[in-house]
Amino acid sequence: MYSFESHGAATPTLDGLAARGVRFATAVAHVPLTGPSHACVLTGLTPLGHGFRDNGGFALPPAVKTAAEDFRQAGYRTAAFVSGFPLDRRFGFDRGFETYDDHLPKGNDRRRTPYVERFADATTDAVLRWLPAPTAAGGTPFFLWVHYYDPHAPYEPPGDLAERFRAVPYDGEIAFVDAQLGRLLRGLEEKGALARTVVLATADHGESLGEHGEGTHGLFVYDATLRVPWIVAGPGIAAGRVADTVARGIDVLPTLLDYSGLPIPPAIEGRSLRPALEGREMSDAPAYAETLYPEREFGWAPLHALRTARFKLIEAPRPELYDLAADAKETTNRLGEQGAQAEELRRKLALALSRPAPAARLMPRINRGMSLARTDPATAIRDLTSVLAEDPGLLMARRTIAVAYESAGQHARAIEVLRGLEKEGELTVEDAIVLGDNLRFADHLPEAVEVLQRTARENPKFPQPWLSLAEVHIKQGKNAEAAAAYEHVLALVPDHIEALRGLGDLAFLEGRLEAAAARYGRILEIDPADAGAMTKMGVLRMRAGRADEAIALFRKAVDREPANAEALLYLAGALSSTGHPADAVPYFERALAAGPRTTMALNGLGLTKLALGDHTGAAAALSESLRLDPQQPDVARTLAEIRGGPS
Repeated sequence: MYSFESHGAATPTLDGLAARGVRFATAVAHVPLTGPSHACVLTGLTPLGHGFRDNGGFALPPAVKTAAEDFRQAGYRTAAFVSGFPLDRRFGFDRGFETYDDHLPKGNDRRRTPYVERFADATTDAVLRWLPAPTAAGGTPFFLWVHYYDPHAPYEPPGDLAERFRAVPYDGEIAFVDAQLGRLLRGLEEKGALARTVVLATADHGESLGEHGEGTHGLFVYDATLRVPWIVAGPGIAAGRVADTVARGIDVLPTLLDYSGLPIPPAIEGRSLRPALEGREMSDAPAYAETLYPEREFGWAPLHALRTARFKLIEAPRPELYDLAADAKETTNRLGEQGAQAEELRRKLALALSRPAPAARLMPRINRGMSLARTDPATAIRDLTSVLAEDPGLLMARRTIAVAYESAGQHARAIEVLRGLEKEGELTVEDAIVLGDNLRFADHLPEAVEVLQRTARENPKFPQPWLSLAEVHIKQGKNAEAAAAYEHVLALVPDHIEALRGLGDLAFLEGRLEAAAARYGRILEIDPADAGAMTKMGVLRMRAGRADEAIALFRKAVDREPANAEALLYLAGALSSTGHPADAVPYFERALAAGPRTTMALNGLGLTKLALGDHTGAAAALSESLRLDPQQPDVARTLAEIRGGPS
C-alpha cells in the first residue's frame, strides 16, 4: 500500500487517517516478503532476532514472544484476521490470539493456488462480525490485527475499479483495500470504539513494478519493495503531523505497548516512536533488511542491507551503497565515492550478522511443496517425500503431503497420513476437516461423518466441520441432514455466505427456485460482488425467461472474477441461446481456459461454432467432448453429420 506520493492512487481512508493522526515520511520494512516481515511487526525483532527468514519452510520459534501474547497477558481480548496463506497458523502466527481467523476460500482462478487468498471485503466482513457490541468506556480492551493481501500479483481489482484502473491495476487493488479499511473504521465508529482506539496502518512490503528489473517483490532489498506507509491515529495523537524520523517494522510493537501503558520487554530490538509522534526530536535508528528468497528459490546470493536515514549498504556479490537523500530510487552506486561510509556500515552489518539467529526451522524443499500442493501435486509429493525421508517427524511436511495426495486423487494415501497424525495426537482441526473430505472423496461416508461430527463437538464455535459434514450428507442423498448442517452454521455465524450458498444450491437442486433465489439474494445483500451468487441468480433469471437480466448478471460476475469458469460458461450459453453466437464463442473459449474442459463447455462451443458455419471448429470441440465421454449419442450423431458420414 502507498499513499500521498502517487497522484493515481485513490486512498481516501489512509489520507483521512493521516489527517487525524501522524504520518511518517519514511518507513521501512525489514524483509520484502509477507511472512518474515509480519514476524518483525509482531515481535519487534529483525529476522536475525526472530529467526523467521522466508515465506514457507520456517515457523516462528516458540521462545519468541509475540504482540498477542503481550496484550493477552495484560487482559486484552486478542484477535487476528489474515488474508494470505503465508500467515497461516501453521507458521506460528496464531500464538497469543484468542481468535485467529485464517480461513481462506478455495477460489476459482487456476492461476492462484487454492486456499491462498481471501479478498479484503470478505476479511472485513469477518472482522465486523467479531467486533464487540457497543460498550461504554472502561470495557475490556482489545488488540486486533487485520491483514489485507489483495495488492499482490495478479493485479485484478474488482468491479468498476478494474475499468477505472485498467492501466494501473495495482493502484486499483490498493483502492479496493483502502475502501475496505474505511468499512472497518466505520464499524469501529458504529461500535463506539474508534475514539478510544489507537489505529496503526502499515504494510509488510511494497511492489517493485519494474524498478531494478523486478516485477513484484522478494528478490531485492531496494526501497521500491521496502518502503511502506506508517500512519498512527487515535486518542492523544496530534492531527495532521508528518514525522521525519525513520519508522521501522520492528517499532510497531513497542509503540503500541507504550500507548497502552504496558512495559516494553528489554529483548525487543525496536523502540517506541511516541516521542516522534508527539513532535519531539528523535534521532534515527539503523534499519536492517534482508532477503534469502534469491538463495532459496534460485540458488543466487542472499542479500543483507543496513540503512541509516541517508545511506544504505547492500552486501551482495557486488556491494552497493546509495545516498538516499540524493538518489531516492537507488540508481547510482556510490561505493567508490563513499568508501569510509561504506566501511562503517559494513562493520555494523557484519556485527549484526555474527550473532546466531534463533532456531526457526528451515525445511529444505518444503516451500515449493507447499506452494504446489494443489496446483502441481505430483511435484509437491516428490519434494515432500524427500523432505520426510530426511525428517519423518516433520509435521508441516506431513500435513502438506496429505493435501497434495488429495489434489492428486490419491485419497487413500492422504487418509493414511492423516490417520497417522491422529494416532499421534497431532491432528489439528484443519487436519480433521481434510481427513473428513478425503474420506468423503473415497466414499467412506460413515467414517467421514464420524470424524466431522467429532471435530464439530470438540470445536463447537468453528463452522467448517459443519460445512464439510453437509457435503457428506449431500453425497449420501440426505438433503434434509445437509440443510440442517448448513442451518447450524448460520446459528454459529449469522449470514455465513457458504452456508447460505449451500442452502441455495440445495433448494435449486430440489426445484424450490423461490427459496434458492432468497438465499442467493441474501448473499448479494451481504456482498453485492459475490460472483457465485450472481451466477446462480442469472441461471434462475434464465429459467424464468428473463434472459436480459440473466446476461447482465453473468457479465457482472465475469467482471468481478474474470477467470470464473462457471460464470463464463453460463454467459456463453445465454448469449448463444439468445441469438448471439459470435459473441458467445470467446466466452466458451475463456471458460475452457479457466476451468476444467468439461463436455458441457465443449458441446456448447461446438454447437455454437456449428451455428456460425465453422464446421472445422465445431468438429474439433465435439470430438474432444466425445473423447472425455463416449456415451453421448446425440453429440456423436451431430459430429457424424458434420463429417458427412453415418451416425
